[in-house]
Amino acid sequence: MNATTPFADLEVGYDIPALPGMDAAQIQTPCLVLDLDALERNVRKMGDYAKAHGVRHRSHGKMHRSIDVQKLQERLGGAVGVCCQKVSEAEVFARAGIRDILVSNQVRDPQKIDRLARLPRHGARVSVCVDELSNVAELSDAAQRQGSTLECLVEIDCGAGRCGVATGSEAVAIARAIDAAPGLGFAGIQAYQGAMQHLERYEDRKATLDLAVDLVKAIV
Repeated sequence: MNATTPFADLEVGYDIPALPGMDAAQIQTPCLVLDLDALERNVRKMGDYAKAHGVRHRSHGKMHRSIDVQKLQERLGGAVGVCCQKVSEAEVFARAGIRDILVSNQVRDPQKIDRLARLPRHGARVSVCVDELSNVAELSDAAQRQGSTLECLVEIDCGAGRCGVATGSEAVAIARAIDAAPGLGFAGIQAYQGAMQHLERYEDRKATLDLAVDLVKAIV
């Protein structure tokens, strides 16, 4: 490393966990190690699949937690934005210039709600999931306080048993509350049956997914 590099005053192994070409034994963990050829091939393949089936692909930030990988997914794979599990992840992507961010979870802590409501200041479209009427008021208050707009999706419990409403009447009530709340916009519904992928037999996966699809169709 010579004095002309941007890392001239940094020490490998202390300030820099890894550099291209470094021996694996020298790399400080935890770290993200990528085969760029495989990554780019997979990103393009996923993007082509989504396009061929007429769906919008939103990549999930928790898979890589990397700004560079997210931007690659948008540039090469046509990803429309990023999905995050919590506000702190969303903050990093917003500050890095990602323009469409979904927090695919409910946010209830007052400070975190306030932080969420500040994210549109970075120029990002910010969405969040809701499954309780009281949360609608919390999000609306924060959005008005911060002078921003948050988009909300009503989460449906389609079999995972973790969160979400189970009936159409509950979903409609929350959707109407969102639509009427200052600073909020109704953006649709979220339905995720994650447990289905862990079933070994195709027949079991299909039966579980069919039930989820029927429930979502009925609520829509």
